[in-house]
Amino acid sequence: MMVRIIAFFLSLLLLSTCQHKDKYRITELIKAWDGKEILFPKEMNMVQVGDSVYTTLSLENYKIIVYVDTNGCFTCKLHLMEWEDLITELDSVPALFYFAPRSTDYVKDILKENLFYYPVCIDEKDSLNILNNFPKDERFHTFLLDCNNRIKAIGNPITNPKIKELYLKVITGDTSTKKQVPQTTVEYETTICDLGEFTPKEKREAVFSLKNTGAQPLLVADVTTSCGCATPRYDKKPVKPGETIKITVEMKIKEEGYFEKTISVYCNTQNTPIQFKVKGRVVDKN
Repeated sequence: MMVRIIAFFLSLLLLSTCQHKDKYRITELIKAWDGKEILFPKEMNMVQVGDSVYTTLSLENYKIIVYVDTNGCFTCKLHLMEWEDLITELDSVPALFYFAPRSTDYVKDILKENLFYYPVCIDEKDSLNILNNFPKDERFHTFLLDCNNRIKAIGNPITNPKIKELYLKVITGDTSTKKQVPQTTVEYETTICDLGEFTPKEKREAVFSLKNTGAQPLLVADVTTSCGCATPRYDKKPVKPGETIKITVEMKIKEEGYFEKTISVYCNTQNTPIQFKVKGRVVDKN
């Protein structure tokens, strides 16, 4: 019970950068889902690259459930490489992926392309969502469950480092709080980078600069993206007052059409995360 209460209040801390109306909506959502039992279909079609087996849920102390639907860019939502790193880091905590895709073959192709060898559930009938009626907000389609399949934390640890920290605290039973890092201030010339038109085979890079205008070192804790097609690179060393850090985002998008992706920079400033936008249009000229 105590861990659950801690998880709930830590979740509320994640709302500090939201607008008031959005903050209230998310607070109510967390209240409604905290401790709720996730129901599973009786039979799950677990697919692994090269294999297809049927399995049932085991009773680990904790497990992570990831639900991905077909709305929008399916491949952009996956962040498979980041999930592979997190699964390795968590070691004994399994992550169970439920995909509601166009077809099983479509998912297999994506798994092969990303060299992702962990089993996933192909849920073409969207049974898991029908049983549980998940929130429409995709930020809350990932859950940390206990051995009774009850929610201990909600949110995506891949796209938000604060949620990752929350998951780790619940899993390890760590209720301590970190020492407050001194804050600094930053300035930047623009928050939007327009990459123009390019083909699905091309790679484009967007570059954003943050200048440390405060008296304390600037510490970039993490840079996350709203799309698995965007890969950020940056120097992880502290940025001294007066110096500038460049954040490069490589875009490789295969689906044609206009896109706009969000890049979130988590650092020791009051308005963290700082959000940038990368937009453009992918056109097949063949």
